[in-house]
Amino acid sequence: MSGLVELPEIEHGGLSDLGGDGHGGLAFRQIFIGDEERTESELAREPSKGGGTRDNLVVTSLYTWWNFIPLNLWKQFQRRQNVYFLFISILQTIDKISITLGVPTVLPILLLLLLITAVKDGIEDFHRHQADREENGRCAHVINLKSDIAADTSWRDVKVGDVIEIRNRELIPADVVLLQSSDENGLCFVMTANLDGETNLKLRKVSANMHGSTHGVGCSLRSELPNNHLSTFEGTFRDEKGDNHPLSNENVLLRGTQLKNSLWVRGLVVFTGRESKIQMNAAKPPHKMSSMTVLANTETLIIFLVQCGFCLLCGILAGLFADRSAVKRMTYIWGYRGDDISKEPLTPQDIDNSSVEIGIIKFWTFILIFTNFIPIAHVVSLDLVKIVQAVMMKYDLRCYHEVTDDFGETTRFPLDVRSSELNEELGLVEYVFSDKTGTLTCNVMEFRKCSIQGISYGLGTTEIGLAYRIRNNLPIPPDPAPIPGALKIKHVNFVDPALDAVINDRNHPRNQGVHEFLLSLALNHEAMPEQHRGEVIISASNPDEAAFVYFAKSYGRSFLRRVRGDFEEMTVDVEGEEIKFRILHTLEFDSERKRSSVLVRMADGTVVLFCKGADNVILERLSKDPAVNPPELVRTTEQHISEYVNDGLRTLLVAQAIIPLDVYEDWATRMHEADVALAKRQERRFAVMDEIEQNLKLIGATAIEDKLQDGVGDAISSLRTAGIRVWMLTGDKVGTAENIAYSCQLITKQMLQLRLVAGEGDLKPLNAKGLPPNKTLRPQLQTLVDLRLAGRKADPRGEACLIVDAAALTALEDAMQADETLTSLFLELASMVKSVICARVSPKQKAQIVGMVRKKMPSVVTLSIGDGANDVPMIQTAHIGIGIFGLEGQQAVNASDYAIGQFRFLKSLLLVHGRWNLRRCALLTLYLFYKNAVLVLPQFYFGFYSLMSGQNFYYDFMYQVFNTFFTGLPIFVVSSFDQDASATVALAYPQLYKDGIERRFITHRIFWTWMIEGMLHGAIVMFVPLAAVGSFNIFENGQVMGLWEYGLLVMFLDVMVAQLRLGIETAYWTGMETVAYVVSVGIWWYVWYMGSKFVEFPFIPLFLGSYTIQGTYSELADNPAWWLITLVSLVLCMLPTFTFQAVKAIYAPSRSTIGREITKGYFNGVFKSDRIHGAATGKRTPAFGESEEQGFLAGTFRQESKAP
Repeated sequence: MSGLVELPEIEHGGLSDLGGDGHGGLAFRQIFIGDEERTESELAREPSKGGGTRDNLVVTSLYTWWNFIPLNLWKQFQRRQNVYFLFISILQTIDKISITLGVPTVLPILLLLLLITAVKDGIEDFHRHQADREENGRCAHVINLKSDIAADTSWRDVKVGDVIEIRNRELIPADVVLLQSSDENGLCFVMTANLDGETNLKLRKVSANMHGSTHGVGCSLRSELPNNHLSTFEGTFRDEKGDNHPLSNENVLLRGTQLKNSLWVRGLVVFTGRESKIQMNAAKPPHKMSSMTVLANTETLIIFLVQCGFCLLCGILAGLFADRSAVKRMTYIWGYRGDDISKEPLTPQDIDNSSVEIGIIKFWTFILIFTNFIPIAHVVSLDLVKIVQAVMMKYDLRCYHEVTDDFGETTRFPLDVRSSELNEELGLVEYVFSDKTGTLTCNVMEFRKCSIQGISYGLGTTEIGLAYRIRNNLPIPPDPAPIPGALKIKHVNFVDPALDAVINDRNHPRNQGVHEFLLSLALNHEAMPEQHRGEVIISASNPDEAAFVYFAKSYGRSFLRRVRGDFEEMTVDVEGEEIKFRILHTLEFDSERKRSSVLVRMADGTVVLFCKGADNVILERLSKDPAVNPPELVRTTEQHISEYVNDGLRTLLVAQAIIPLDVYEDWATRMHEADVALAKRQERRFAVMDEIEQNLKLIGATAIEDKLQDGVGDAISSLRTAGIRVWMLTGDKVGTAENIAYSCQLITKQMLQLRLVAGEGDLKPLNAKGLPPNKTLRPQLQTLVDLRLAGRKADPRGEACLIVDAAALTALEDAMQADETLTSLFLELASMVKSVICARVSPKQKAQIVGMVRKKMPSVVTLSIGDGANDVPMIQTAHIGIGIFGLEGQQAVNASDYAIGQFRFLKSLLLVHGRWNLRRCALLTLYLFYKNAVLVLPQFYFGFYSLMSGQNFYYDFMYQVFNTFFTGLPIFVVSSFDQDASATVALAYPQLYKDGIERRFITHRIFWTWMIEGMLHGAIVMFVPLAAVGSFNIFENGQVMGLWEYGLLVMFLDVMVAQLRLGIETAYWTGMETVAYVVSVGIWWYVWYMGSKFVEFPFIPLFLGSYTIQGTYSELADNPAWWLITLVSLVLCMLPTFTFQAVKAIYAPSRSTIGREITKGYFNGVFKSDRIHGAATGKRTPAFGESEEQGFLAGTFRQESKAP
């Protein structure tokens, strides 16, 4: 596919998809109950999908006590920086090139960093070991089939083919097929919170053909191969007679779920350990790397090449210098016999190396001198800083959410950082792709309106409907008056006395139609009633179904119980009379079918099919007989649906059909054959289902309100102001999606609307598939692009939105295969608008849309946010995936990089934490490379004075700890806590976020600007002291400064320049920052003092060679020349940088500068949202675009409001 990115299909591994391999391998799992030897024989023929073992042992730990060191070292040396510094350590031990007397001084620092990482990894793995021991050591009860006695064993010892007993509140140790239950109907309940996050109880049952048997000894079970599909199971139970009976997901208990409200159950183990479905779903999410990490890796490689270039130049020059006879007489250049200054110096006769050999040796010598050109602690520092950032994000109360469920239990949801690697990427997001239900809305459904027999019921309107009427100057209906004494029922917000009158009058001509409608809602669902504190709570995995059941209850059709034994029976209280309905078949909802049905045997023996589903699906299945479905009734119902859509309500059509008994029996036979099919079972089932769901009678429509979450409109408005383009991807109808987009400020009335909707405009003619023909797509896209360009020309600040539906996207996808330029044209159009609404899209299309943008626009950062399992592909496809803790399980959260409680918290996550993290990590990266350039380059410049002999003038211990002890603490504190704009300011002025989108914090250009500045500062700290000490005597005895004194002075300047340069960038000074700076400089003075007082420390190898600075502290610390040179050098380094930034802040302030000044309170009335008045406390020159009336900030920000 050329345009939309095709996602790889997940291997199913079910009976319906697999065939034999032709080599004796099995395409299914065969288990013989009570025959362990035969079962093992069958398993041996089967291809293992659990890593080659079928025990029940689950290991999540990465290391053992004996392989931790080698494996962890192997993992750490996958990082190129670690390999580089290990290589440097080895080079330092080679006498001919070593500048450290053969001592690998880099090695201790490298070992320290490796140790820090190893400790972190070890602690994490220790917790995994603890969890593994707890998991594998839990008690399981295995049944001895001969004695029928349960023997206790551990989970790790459970194996395929065992019959085990699970008791109330125990966790299920493996995937098991139910054989027996303490319930007389073979029922049990499980909680699947550990599996999908859902806390409502789910019903499971023993297959009717197995219920009542002892353990099925002598029978066999054939199942699908291990796979990762949690919601499906395909299997067949063969009884003693050889008859096959279907097994489905409702007959299976999965590992990790918990048995509830049942005394005990017994089951046959089918999948264990790594073959269990929960473990098959434990695959690692796709690895995501932040763009800053990519940039840093690229720059590290470039700097290494630059370093090699410098070293090659030094080697060449050293070889050329060595050929000069005058140079050969300079014996001190060539060293001493034994590398000891107390020994005799080498003579020219001792030097037998050719100039080429000398050049090669000096090349490697300068490689050692340039060691710190690449920061050794960059990766570790970045990891530690991100850990601090993650902790601060987690405890941010602005992103804290609490939810109270129907049972009165409160669940707390703090911001969950699941991948701190992407912290700074949150500050670069340009495209947000959002699901609607449960993401923008609450996913708490309330029944608001319905249409029955062409009459619309339900008074009042919704917030979305109110906004729609205001936009279109339509009359606003009054709010309905509350009915005195009316009982408030949860999930129902419905008032209409007209429906009350119909339901209370059994002789009313519409009473029977209303009864059929309500009965359909009471029966066509898979919900379960639960008793909680004397109240019946409807537990449903689909919140829409719960609303339907509660609405039926509010009008006298109360669903009381569901009993499943040899057959399924539902009891409904119909106006005080309990009536039992036998459920013959349940035709489950599927995202492809877009409908669900139930076949019911009524009390009089009639078989009735109740069906509900999407309007386009039900309409095409309605009977064409006008006596059954009068055309006027259908048109009126469709009109009601349109009205409900304008209110932002979720709509479904409700229909039914009376099935003749002979038709049903023939259909049931074919359905049974499909249920037990060993090939393409699901396809065959869906085909048979479709046969019975025909010639339906329309009985009504439902309208459910899913209210917007609090703060959604404000959040989306802020994101748009921040320069972020928001796409809403929803399965709703175009009208519903459009009205919800209006209500959450994704679309405004002032926006130019561009529509790419099948059946509208140039896309009105549709082909046989219901799609626009390919030939109409390009002209329509070009027309929309031209329309947007014309709009920009007429109003440069005008905004636009694009509305597109699934049919147009599907047609576009097909057309892209022949003409890939359509992709670019579509994305060109999408990039010219602020918002995009994609309606009627499937989960697969959502991921394809995100993948298309990511593939064709590689420079932008994408973010997907959703709350359900159907959002997982979209979440994993984007650069950043956000999961929302909600009512649709834990799958989206488990697949995400960050998890939040509601959509509104995305505002703080991006505008505050994203921006902070980006600026901090950018500063950390730039600064670490900058200060190393300041440290290393003086030795390169000094090479021209030492004939490229490779002479080092730094005290080696100081040189090696420069990054960790002397300059490490301040940058760690600043990059963890510094704020150029407070959270309040960042939220009040979303425009500040544009700094990230426009790459104002770090780019290749900014990186090399810092590096060039570092090179210049390195030249200053080298040449100013050199010029000074060569011009006059600085000691009282008339001596000039020696090599090591000079090196100490340059090192001190390196430390001070690095500290001051970071100080200029520090925006928010606190006591913590001040202490960090003082401590770091104090450590330098302490090390100098200690090194100058002692010749060597035998017990501290790092101090070998300290004789080079012995006594220098007393000579230099109070020398006026030292301090004068320091002052001059620091002024020359910092004055240009400080002056440039000051002038820029006054005459061309950046957003960061503005945010800093607002935070510091330099402006009065700064937090007014419409205008920003006042001025700085000091005299200020107006900024670009500023007027006297608007004030400084208003002019600066408002000039950026030019829309795409």
